[in-house]
Amino acid sequence: MIRSWRVWLLVSVCLLLALSGVVWLSVVALRLDRADRSSRESATREENVRLALWRLDSDLMPLVARESAVVAEAYLPLFPARGVVDPNRGAIRDGTYWLASPLRSGPPDHVLLHFQMDSAGVVSSPQVPSGASAAPERRAPDSEVPPEELRRRLDVVTALLQASDLRRTLSGAPQALAQQVQEARRMPLGTTTTDRAQASKNVSEFFARSRSARQAARQSVVPNTALQAPEPPPPGEAPGEMRALWLGESLVLVRRARIHGEEYVQGCWLDWGTLRPWLLERVRDLLPGAVLEPAKGGVEEPGEGRLLAALPLRLVPGAVAQDAGSSGALSSLPLVLTVAWSGVALAGIAVVALLVGVVALSERRGAFVSAVTHELRTPLTTFRMYTEMLAAGMVPDERRRREYFDILHREAERLSHLVENVLAYARIERGRSPAKLERVDVRAVVQRMEERLRERAAQAGLTLCVELPSGVMVMTDPAAVEQVLFNLVDNAAKYAANTEDPRVHLELERRGRAVGLAVRDHGPGIARAEVRRLFEPFSKSVQAAARSAPGVGLGLALCRRLARSMRGDLRHERVAGRGARFVLWLPVA
Repeated sequence: MIRSWRVWLLVSVCLLLALSGVVWLSVVALRLDRADRSSRESATREENVRLALWRLDSDLMPLVARESAVVAEAYLPLFPARGVVDPNRGAIRDGTYWLASPLRSGPPDHVLLHFQMDSAGVVSSPQVPSGASAAPERRAPDSEVPPEELRRRLDVVTALLQASDLRRTLSGAPQALAQQVQEARRMPLGTTTTDRAQASKNVSEFFARSRSARQAARQSVVPNTALQAPEPPPPGEAPGEMRALWLGESLVLVRRARIHGEEYVQGCWLDWGTLRPWLLERVRDLLPGAVLEPAKGGVEEPGEGRLLAALPLRLVPGAVAQDAGSSGALSSLPLVLTVAWSGVALAGIAVVALLVGVVALSERRGAFVSAVTHELRTPLTTFRMYTEMLAAGMVPDERRRREYFDILHREAERLSHLVENVLAYARIERGRSPAKLERVDVRAVVQRMEERLRERAAQAGLTLCVELPSGVMVMTDPAAVEQVLFNLVDNAAKYAANTEDPRVHLELERRGRAVGLAVRDHGPGIARAEVRRLFEPFSKSVQAAARSAPGVGLGLALCRRLARSMRGDLRHERVAGRGARFVLWLPVA
């Protein structure tokens, strides 16, 4: 007998080791897959952010270039015309004629107001003329903004400019450049090399966009020629570079300019309320969740934001839009792991099932050997004892000798029946089905073996009662039916002997297209706990055989397999009162 607990312990350890290896491989594979997906998402994110920044700066450069191209004198309501000639093409002295500022027509798109502050801190606007410069023009202004609203804006700008020190701010380095450089240099100590390289790349791209913005501001040619000087300004009077600053919550473009020796601060108040949604709409396809935040003075901690070169704005990317190809490309690792885990699970189940089968088969074989040994010991002992007595002439009485011969004959039949069952079961196990179906009459089959059945029942003191009509045709193997019925009657003779009702019934039953041959006795019956093991081969141990009738527990298992090989079945059915009832179902011919 195999020590099953040792086998199970060894198999459990092997399965546990295999499971641990698969779990470790799965964890490592998932970690690498997450890292790969994160890297690809980060690359997509950075690429979209770079495209969005270039797009935003490209859209803002014409605005900055347009304001940078405005001549310094255009911020005055009226300024003297230079280079004017009379109808005879004669030169007219400068200052004879005055021109109205082209900015008086009203602020363009995304601009709320143009303003100018002199060295004394007085703020004025060409859109809000006062004094002599407020004389009516021959044509109405093109601006749709009411004069009252322009005056209110001038008051707001005046308060903002007087509360700030623009001249010192304009003399310093651009804060956006310093801020972006500081972000790249002040990376945390735990930052990876990839993050530092990405930060350096962002700084390089920021400087490239800044140079492009400044170059566009210098070289831009504004289509409205009225905004350009008719001739180059005198030496020393070229305005400074236009700079974008935040004054509180207001975004302005300012520069320093010198007119006739006096220094001015000129600029425009940008409409941040309309500028922000316009810019976000331009990058909606790349960054649907993007947010533009003011990048005000001071160095901020490094984060996900990216600075624009044209205006002091910070782009917070938010969720990154992915195209249909990348969004639909799912990782195949979960599918691979699912297949691998399924394979491991199936392999584990197969190993456990195989081991259960092997252990059960080993136990059944052990039980079979023990039961067969027990079954063979009794007839062999009887053979040896009676043959020795008969050979030695120790039984002179003829009647006693005949009785001993009958006992030897019964024991020989018992051994023959046992060997026949074992051989038949072995043939079925090897796939050699003994069934050869033919159309036969049930009554004829039973009559052929009725005498043998009655004799076996009589040996146990029982009476066989056959109740079968004639003319019932079935498709079956007569030899197999005889073997099944003999086993059923033999079991009745073993377990129902010495009962009050010694009858064993062999009767016919019909159900649809099936005919049943039922064998019923009036013995003690079968307990409910033993019913589920009735048809298991070698289910009877030596101890069970010793407590009950002799046998190896193979008869019913063989009978069911023979019945199913004939396209029928053998079932145990409960009856009212005492006794057991088995029905052999056969197909109607």
